[in-house]
Amino acid sequence: MSTQQQAPDWNAWSREAVETMVRGNAEWQRKFGLEGSPPYHWDLDSATLTFDAPLGPVLATICLVGTTSDSEGSFLWSWANEAIPRQHGEALAAVHEFGRENQLALLTTPRIQGGRPEATECLCIAGRLQRALGTFIDQRGDVTLYFTILHMQVPAAKDRLLH
Repeated sequence: MSTQQQAPDWNAWSREAVETMVRGNAEWQRKFGLEGSPPYHWDLDSATLTFDAPLGPVLATICLVGTTSDSEGSFLWSWANEAIPRQHGEALAAVHEFGRENQLALLTTPRIQGGRPEATECLCIAGRLQRALGTFIDQRGDVTLYFTILHMQVPAAKDRLLH
C-alpha cells in the first residue's frame, strides 16, 4: 500500500477557482441589486469600491490583485508594484506563500507575460485563496485593474428620518 500522495491537478484547481468567482460575482450582484453597470468609484488608499445602487450606496472592501498593460502585454502583481498602496500587497501574502509552497511560478513571478486571460486566472486564484466574495475588473486607458471583493455592505444611512 502506497502512502505517497498524488500531486494536485493545478489546471483543474485553477478552473475551479474561476468557476467559484463567476458564481460569486453573480451572487453579490444579485444580492445587492447591482446587475447591469451601476456607477462606481474605487479608492486604492482606503481599499474600497463604492457602487451607486438604485436603493443607495453599496460599499465593498477590495484588494487590488494586479494590473495589466495593453502596451506592455503583461500582468504585474500588486505586491511587486511600488506604485500600489502596501495594504494590497500585504493582503496577497497568503497567495504568494501558497505559490512558494506549491512551486507555482504563476503566483510568485512578479510580472507575467500575457494579458486578460492570464490576469483573470491570477485574480480568480487569489480570490479563492482569500475566500473573496467575487471579483471586479476595471479598465483605465492602457491599464486594466483586477480586484478581489473581500466584503460588501450597505452603509447605515446618516440622518435618516423615519416618518
